[in-house]
This record gives sequence, structure tokens and C-alpha cells, in this order.
Amino acid sequence: MEETPKTAIRGMMLYVIALIVLGVLAGAVYTIYGHPADPSERPAAETIPQKATALQ
Repeated sequence: MEETPKTAIRGMMLYVIALIVLGVLAGAVYTIYGHPADPSERPAAETIPQKATALQ
């Protein structure tokens, strides 16, 4: 079997590095802009009805 060309290995490494960089950037953008805090909106925890305490 022939040896893999170095250009192909470099290309794959560049592709993987590009995917990692894009993933990090997308995560940063989502963290900053993805879930803006709207003070008029109630938190989800407040909308869940609380169960009655169990009788002992």
C-alpha cells in the first residue's frame, strides 16, 4: 500500500483544526448572545407547580 501523501494529512489536520475553532467561536457567541436575560420573563423554576409535602 502506498504511503499517504503529506498534503492529504495536512489538509485533514487543517480541516479538524478549523472545525474546532468554529465550534469554540460558536460556543462563545451562544454564551454571549444566545440567551439574553429578559427581566420581564419568569424563570422556568417558578412555573413548575410544587408538589405537596408528603404526610408522615
